[in-house]
Amino acid sequence: MFTGIAEELGLVKEFKQKSDTVEIKISCKKVLEDTKLGDSIMTDGVCLTVTEMTDSYYKADIMNESLKKTKFDRSLLGKEVNLERALRFSDRLDGHIVQGHVDGVGRLISINKNVYRFKTTRDIGKYIVNKGSIAIDGISLTVSYEQDDIFEVSLIPETLSRTNLKNRRVGDLVNLETDILSRIVEKLNRSEKKEDRDSILGLL
Repeated sequence: MFTGIAEELGLVKEFKQKSDTVEIKISCKKVLEDTKLGDSIMTDGVCLTVTEMTDSYYKADIMNESLKKTKFDRSLLGKEVNLERALRFSDRLDGHIVQGHVDGVGRLISINKNVYRFKTTRDIGKYIVNKGSIAIDGISLTVSYEQDDIFEVSLIPETLSRTNLKNRRVGDLVNLETDILSRIVEKLNRSEKKEDRDSILGLL
C-alpha cells in the first residue's frame, strides 16, 4: 500500500517491449534508499516490482494488462514520473490508502489557476465523490467538484512544485485510482444477502 504522497520525481530512461511485458527503467535516487530487489515502487500511480537496481536507477516489468488500463506507452520516454516507496506500518498516513492498482485513465480538460478539471469514464466516475479522495498519477488529492464523469481537484503550490502535475497540459492523460472505500460501499450496495454484507464489513 501507499499514501499518495510523492517522495521524488524520476526520469523514464527506457521503455522496452518484450514478448508479453514492457521493461521500464527509471532514473532516481531517494526512493532507492533501503530498497531491495522485489520491493514495490509506485510509479505515476502504478505499483511496480523492482527487478534490477543500482544507486541511480531501477527497472521493472509492466504487464500487458496494466498497459491496457494505464496511460503508459513509449511517450513516457524522457518524462518525469511521481515515485513513492511502499508504506511501512510505522509511517504516518498523510494522504489516503492507495493500492497502486489503476482503475483507468482520465483526460485533463481545463486548468483555471490551481483548479484542474478532468473527464473520465462513467464506470470510474461513479466512484468519485465530492470531498472524497482520488489518486491522480499516484498523487493523493481531494475532489472539489464532481458530476457524472467530470471532476475537479484544487492543487496547492507544494503539490505542484513536488510532482509532475505541474507539467500537465490540457489534453494530457493521467492514471486514476479511486478510493477503495468507495468501491467497498458500491460492493455493499450490490450485495443482496445480509450475510454477504456482513462478510464484507468484517473485512474492514
